[in-house]
Amino acid sequence: MKRIVVSILVLVVGISLVWWTYDFFSYSNLPETLSENINEGVFDQNYADQIQKAREHLKTIPNKLEVPSFSVAVGSKGKIIWSEAIGFHNVENEIPVTTESIYRIGSTSKSVTSTLAAKLYEKGIFDLDLEITDQIENYPAKNWPFTPRQLMSHTAGFPHYGDLKPHGLYSVSCNCEYYPTVTEALSIFNDADLLFEPGTDFEYSSLDMILLSAHLEDIANQDFLSLLDEEVFAPLNMSNSFGDHSDPKQAEAIKFYETKNGKYRPWKTWGIFPHDIDLSYKGAGGGIMSTPTDLVRMGNAIVSDSSFLREETKAIFFEPQTLNNGEVNEQLYALGWRSYKEYENEKFDETVWIVHHGGVSKGSMNLLVLFPDEELVINASINTRTEEFSYFWEEVMQLASFFL
Repeated sequence: MKRIVVSILVLVVGISLVWWTYDFFSYSNLPETLSENINEGVFDQNYADQIQKAREHLKTIPNKLEVPSFSVAVGSKGKIIWSEAIGFHNVENEIPVTTESIYRIGSTSKSVTSTLAAKLYEKGIFDLDLEITDQIENYPAKNWPFTPRQLMSHTAGFPHYGDLKPHGLYSVSCNCEYYPTVTEALSIFNDADLLFEPGTDFEYSSLDMILLSAHLEDIANQDFLSLLDEEVFAPLNMSNSFGDHSDPKQAEAIKFYETKNGKYRPWKTWGIFPHDIDLSYKGAGGGIMSTPTDLVRMGNAIVSDSSFLREETKAIFFEPQTLNNGEVNEQLYALGWRSYKEYENEKFDETVWIVHHGGVSKGSMNLLVLFPDEELVINASINTRTEEFSYFWEEVMQLASFFL
């Protein structure tokens, strides 16, 4: 018995030593020239003073956050007034990033999906409060009924990735299988049990939006990505936006990395396996790819173009949802957006209303923020993940402050 215990300890120590050695030597130093590679996009002379201040701050971000690239776009009164990118699209070959470089936007995909849902709502074919428990193809009914409103506000009771059972947990961790349809992707989540009765609590879950996309397909009799293109991407000239692994432009996507202590390495599954990362299973909840410029085009249309979405529709989709007991959910989550009616930040002169969604994906982060009262929109993307999302958040808020 003693020999077995000793053997196990030796094996554990050996594996740990091998892992530590690999982890240490697999990183390379980030180039010192990150902040010297600037690609200018849109520069509206009417905002020259604000842009110059934002640009000077932008130059400090790559080294401060240890990010290979940072791409940003700003819209005001329905126009894109500034777009700029800094750093490298590909660090190993020192290929500069551009404002057309395409990023994984993670859970910002939920707000893109919400925009599609709002368009179908205005067409009169999408009912927020219809019980759809038995109506989702290839998905078994659960023990309580739920509605699209509950799915979009994360009050339906579905678990997030970490609470999935072994088959689902492996699939969402490996990211190594292509799912051509939403219906096929739902097989990953078939055995997911509701954590609570819908409407009684809040649990953030990407599965909610994936299920919603299956329902949108059903009511529109059209596949989800085609719907997105027809209702959102094409009308708004979002030519660099698409579902993961659904478009040839995937090959033009920026390279994604892990960074720490001034070093970087290419993003790999579990830090080891360098296979093609496939996020097709979660398109509506976290599998969309885009650029800051494209997402600002969408934000501009939402806050400044009443022909795209009516004011009464935005009021519904931007309202933080209440639980059955009348309390607003803990994240002030609306319908595919977080909505802070009185947001305070020391960088701003006064409280503002912001409607926003961030995204964290495999080697990337994204943040889209709407300031509806000011008709201001900002989006930023990076091709790594900061230690805390708040670090990225604060840099975006600093850039936004120059335009408020």
